[in-house]
Amino acid sequence: MSWKNKPSNFALEIERVGGEHLRKVSADMLQGVIMASPVMDGAFRSNHRVTVNKTTNETVPSNGNKAPKGTLDQQVFAEGAGQILQAKLGDNVYIQNNLPYALRLENGHSQQAENGIYALTFLSVASKHK
Repeated sequence: MSWKNKPSNFALEIERVGGEHLRKVSADMLQGVIMASPVMDGAFRSNHRVTVNKTTNETVPSNGNKAPKGTLDQQVFAEGAGQILQAKLGDNVYIQNNLPYALRLENGHSQQAENGIYALTFLSVASKHK
């Protein structure tokens, strides 16, 4: 008797599919926090940092970013997506914002995001991928 599909092939398939799912969920989270971010001058929105298997203290200096609407979102997503594409099954993908007022925004101190950003996005993405 022989295996129709070898167990080693099954393990490789699980690794591939799991990695794809991790990257999809991470990309949905990044897109969600970008779109849920309140905007005054773009500083908060441009400071969502994505890393794999480590956190960062990095921030992007605000220089009164007046990029055309949507351009900043695309730049932030493209930068984060580059990091997400490196993730594989078993990795931790961190999406964080290190600006001093980020926690206040998450706790509802903005009329544009009264219920926060990260927590709401997490709930939405978790529900989508149940």
